[in-house]
Amino acid sequence: MASCQTGALLCYHGKSAVVVSVSGDKIEIRTEGGNTKSVRPKDVEWIHPGPVRELPPSVLETPGLEEFLELIGEETLPFGEFAELLYSASTPAAFWSAYLLLNEGLWFTGSVGSGVKARPRAEIDAALNAAREKAESRERYNTLLERIRKNALRPEDRPFLCEVEELARGKSQNCRILRDLDIEATPEKAHQLLLRLGVWSLLEDPLPVRAGMDMENPSFELPPPPAEERTDWTGMVSLAIDNSFSGDPDDAVGFADGLLWVHVADPASVVTSGSEADLFAARAGENLYLPEKTVHMLPLSATERFGLGLQETNPAISFGIRIGDDGRPVLEKLLLSTVKVERLTYETARERMDRSPLAEIQTALARFREYRLRNGALLIRMPEVHLFLQDGNVCVEPVELTAERELVANAMLAAGAAAADFAVEKDIPMPFAAQSPVEERPGGDTLSAMHALRRACPPGCVIPTPAPHSGLGLPAYIRVTSPLRRYVDLLAHQQLRRYLRGEALLTGGELEERFLSAEKEGMFRRKLERQVNEYWTLVWLAQHPDWTGNAVAVNRAGESTTLLIEELAYEFKSRACVHAAMDEVLPVRLVSVDPAMLTAHFSILR
Repeated sequence: MASCQTGALLCYHGKSAVVVSVSGDKIEIRTEGGNTKSVRPKDVEWIHPGPVRELPPSVLETPGLEEFLELIGEETLPFGEFAELLYSASTPAAFWSAYLLLNEGLWFTGSVGSGVKARPRAEIDAALNAAREKAESRERYNTLLERIRKNALRPEDRPFLCEVEELARGKSQNCRILRDLDIEATPEKAHQLLLRLGVWSLLEDPLPVRAGMDMENPSFELPPPPAEERTDWTGMVSLAIDNSFSGDPDDAVGFADGLLWVHVADPASVVTSGSEADLFAARAGENLYLPEKTVHMLPLSATERFGLGLQETNPAISFGIRIGDDGRPVLEKLLLSTVKVERLTYETARERMDRSPLAEIQTALARFREYRLRNGALLIRMPEVHLFLQDGNVCVEPVELTAERELVANAMLAAGAAAADFAVEKDIPMPFAAQSPVEERPGGDTLSAMHALRRACPPGCVIPTPAPHSGLGLPAYIRVTSPLRRYVDLLAHQQLRRYLRGEALLTGGELEERFLSAEKEGMFRRKLERQVNEYWTLVWLAQHPDWTGNAVAVNRAGESTTLLIEELAYEFKSRACVHAAMDEVLPVRLVSVDPAMLTAHFSILR
């Protein structure tokens, strides 16, 4: 068969080709696409001496193979004889058809050069069954794709969409179904498809898992509290004031002997440096607060044991702070204590603001607030909301800035400022929170001015040496009031406990080794919280498709205007209001929303 004559039929890389010319040890061929190329004889399979008049040759109908198998039995036939006997012809089409049948591998084995032999009957049956199952599987798959295109899934289709769900959760990077539907294989597109098909509801939030977040709370046991001396402050009226939905009360306020007292939960009494709980919390950085769930950095038992007001009495670290006439907070007393705490919401605290101890605390903190403002503190007032799920619905509640909230916020800042000055005075290395000043401070108190001010603020950082926190208007600051939910606070408490016990302190470098990774993870979690809150805001809009409301123009870049929907604390960009003045209120209507893609479109109502 190795005829080198012009017009001979051969196979090159699985496709038919014809010999155009022969020159020495090279053959010029023309392939099915009409291209010519020079090849070596060993690179081709010779099929038929030709002449070939068309490429590819016609494929003949295969005759009944059962009789043919009986005819040849176990005999090995030369390829040419095999082709002629099978198709009763010696044409290029007959030889090409025989070649294709041989290469299917179902009925025969061998090659053009070595001859052809029928496969054993058992092998043929197994191969035919496998081919049949493969064809049926392909048909079922194509039918599934068609149902997906028509949004007509059946219950039995659900298991086949697991690969789409894995992509939506970020567990895989490829998805055959999306590829065959000509849909870009991204987690967002997979999520979008699952929502369209009704496989997932809007209440399925894949963002945390997609970000690699372990959504389970730690469950290891904490050791029993150490035997240590504590000051009994159970006779002091101590109030833990927080949101009604807060579940981890780690600070409380009181007033005695002219001092503002800030009592803080003391998990550091059992979460010691290098312990399992400490290492886990350092990796977590801080609690993750999502509308659907809170993921804690410490076991839930830590909150149950140390959350102020959750037990009859609680161990605490207490900061006794004197706020002088100039408003500067000075830490006069730092001690381990036992406190009895009453929990209040901001709403119930409002009824007691003119009574002791809140009246005295409010007076002292008014001086502290003025002290901060004199030092350039930035008071950024932007809308805030609380998102939560209830009975399958997303709920949005405004978070209003009230005197009670401001009292608690300033009390915590006073504790951090006083602790920082104390650490500097006593030469205690600590994780100091710092922020550089705004280079150019926008003026005004409108929403657009607040928006510009927020964008102008440099990011804060944690460093092992004292430095000003310009945004807070403080010469030095340490976060010390949230050790149940933020690792840097817990680390500060561990260091303060070393000081109180007269033990060797961690150096600045040792502190930095501990807080750098925690801060990095904390930043990641805060970014995730913003993304998840955006997702649930868009779900709220999807649950209110006829929503209309007002949006305020707060920024403009070129022809794009940033609009803020205050009731949702949600921003979006529009090119339809380029002539709107800053802080102009515009009526808007929801046009479409796509939570999977984190997008919503609004029209401006004129």
